[in-house]
Amino acid sequence: MAHLLNLIVDGATRDNAPVLEIANRVKAIVTYFKQSVNAMDDLRAEQEGQRKRRVLTLIQSILATRRNAPDMITSSELSVIRDLIILLTPFKQATEEISGDQYVTSSLAIPIANLLQKGLEEVKPFTEFGVAVQKSLLNLVIAKLKPLERHLHLAIATILDPRFKRIHFNSALAVSNAITALSKEIRLEHRRRGQLSPELRPTTTTIIPNSENSSPSLWSGHEKIMIDFAAATSSLLSTSDGMPSELKQYLDQPIIPRKENPTKFWFACRHFTPVLSDITLKYLISPASSVSSESGICCKSRSTNNRSRLTAEHVNQRVFLMSVSDKYWFD
Repeated sequence: MAHLLNLIVDGATRDNAPVLEIANRVKAIVTYFKQSVNAMDDLRAEQEGQRKRRVLTLIQSILATRRNAPDMITSSELSVIRDLIILLTPFKQATEEISGDQYVTSSLAIPIANLLQKGLEEVKPFTEFGVAVQKSLLNLVIAKLKPLERHLHLAIATILDPRFKRIHFNSALAVSNAITALSKEIRLEHRRRGQLSPELRPTTTTIIPNSENSSPSLWSGHEKIMIDFAAATSSLLSTSDGMPSELKQYLDQPIIPRKENPTKFWFACRHFTPVLSDITLKYLISPASSVSSESGICCKSRSTNNRSRLTAEHVNQRVFLMSVSDKYWFD
C-alpha cells in the first residue's frame, strides 16, 4: 500500500505541471543548503539570533544574501505550497503508519483509504493549483484505494480489528462477503478441532453512515465516524444467513480506542473465543506494505556483499538484531 500511496502523490503532481515546477524549485533550494556548509552555517546563525526555539532547516531571507543561490519562492507560490502541505500531510502520515513493523498493519489499509478520501473531500484549497491537485488526488485515491474493500484478506483483517470493525467500509457487499467467508472458516476450524459447529445466530448488517472529516489530519475523522456509527447501530438489517456465536458476540461489543493494541485484545479473549482468536491473529499479522521486508532484504544483501565469509546463520542473526527496536538497546 505504501507503493500505491506514492503512485497517487506522484501522479497528482505530474498531472499539474505548474505545481511540479514549484516542487522542483523547492527541491533546488533544499539541495543548495544541503550541499553548502557555509550557507547552512549562516542559516543556523540567523535563526539563533532571532529565536531561542529549535533551529529549523531553511529560511527564505538567507537566499538573498548569497551568490549563485536558487531564486526565492514568490508570495503566490508560497500560497500554493501551503495548500500542498495541507493536502499531502495525510499521505505522509498514511505512508508512515502503513509501513510500520512493530504493530499490525493489514487492518489499517481500508480505514486509511476511507479517511484519505473523506479528508480530501473536506479540504478547501485557497489557490487554483491547490484545487487542481485536490481533484487529481481524489480521483487517484478512488481509483487505486477504494478497491481495497473488495480484497477479502484486508476486509476480514479490518473487521477483526476491534478498533475499526465495520465502521470504515463504504460497501455493504464487501462487509457481507467478508463476514460470510469468516463464518465459513470458523465452522471449518470447529470441525477440524472435533467440536460441534458453533451456534448460529441471525446475521446483522449495520448501515454505514456517510460521515465527514473536519480536518486534513489523517485520523481526525475516525472518532466522528465512530460516533456516527454508534448512533446508527439501532438500524440493523437481518439477513437469511447466520453467523457463529463467537463472531456475533465480538461484533456486538463496543469499538475500543484507536491507540489500544488489537493483538492484546485477542489474547485476552482467547478463553472466550478460542477459535476466532486464533483465526484473527493469522489475518492481523500480515503486513499491508512490503517496506519492512524490503528493508530486511537490503540489510541481508549488504551483509553478504561486504562480508562474504558470513554464514547463513550469522546473516539471519544480523538481520534480526537490526530489526530490534531502539528501546530494547538503550533502556
